[in-house]
Amino acid sequence: MSVLDTGSDSSRVPLQPLRPAAPPDSAWSVLDEELVRAQRVANDNIERADLDWLCRGFSAFLASGGKLPLERCLRLPTNERALRRARRDHWLRLAWQEIDATVSSWRRSEMLAVEVHRFQIGKWLRWANFEQAPAGASALDSALFEAFRSHERVPSTAMQLHNIAGQRRSA
Repeated sequence: MSVLDTGSDSSRVPLQPLRPAAPPDSAWSVLDEELVRAQRVANDNIERADLDWLCRGFSAFLASGGKLPLERCLRLPTNERALRRARRDHWLRLAWQEIDATVSSWRRSEMLAVEVHRFQIGKWLRWANFEQAPAGASALDSALFEAFRSHERVPSTAMQLHNIAGQRRSA
């Protein structure tokens, strides 16, 4: 099963690497990278960098004498709730990237907030029991479908979505 999978058939939604947007928030980009690595390892599609990641994680775990959870040493979510939130945020970032890139990052967040609301009151009501987004669904709707399947709460304000997209202002 894929780390980012929300159902029982991991082949139903291929993991998509995030396309670079404006300078991403390093915390979420690292988490997405680690989740993608975990998926490759789980699917026996290991790259050299994945072996290095596993070695560093296991070294940290062993150096701590097992006091630190292995998930933390591998920089992965440490419980089911955190993993579900990470999945949701991953799919919301993909949805954010499907919004018109010619507008400002804030405007993209505002537009995504409108799309989240539209999806929630329309398509989600019809699609909630589906195992996957219907064939022919747009990439935006497919990402929103996965976000809604991943977590019972999906942020709907432009500010929340802007923060998830990694567009926070640095202080």
